[in-house]
Amino acid sequence: MKVESGRPIASAGARRTPGAAAPGFAPETEAPQKTASATGVGGVTALDAVLALQTEEPPARRRARQLQRSSAALDRLEDLEKGLLEGRAPAGLRADLDRLFKAREATGEEALDLVMREIDTRLAVEVAKLDRQLGKI
Repeated sequence: MKVESGRPIASAGARRTPGAAAPGFAPETEAPQKTASATGVGGVTALDAVLALQTEEPPARRRARQLQRSSAALDRLEDLEKGLLEGRAPAGLRADLDRLFKAREATGEEALDLVMREIDTRLAVEVAKLDRQLGKI
């Protein structure tokens, strides 16, 4: 096959005039004749970066949340002690202890984390004891 340069490329079909409809097709007269041009799209931020920004929190907030959780855990352990002295544990106590145990996280302060681990150990022991009394083990 011989390739010749310099010849313009022509379309194979018949030439149509702009705005002319194909045979058998008539556009609706109520349709808009012009469409608005699309505006440019801003840069897309990577999803990982957005998620990282959402998950970062100040250490002071995490510390405050864990102090509050530890205080609630100690209160519930005290409720358990009172319940055991009375011969019955308050309803829902086991679920509360388990929820508080599962919500643990490190604060980044070594001394505080050490004390909180001791509280969490006590929570785990008491949940296991309640499970044993209820016959779950």
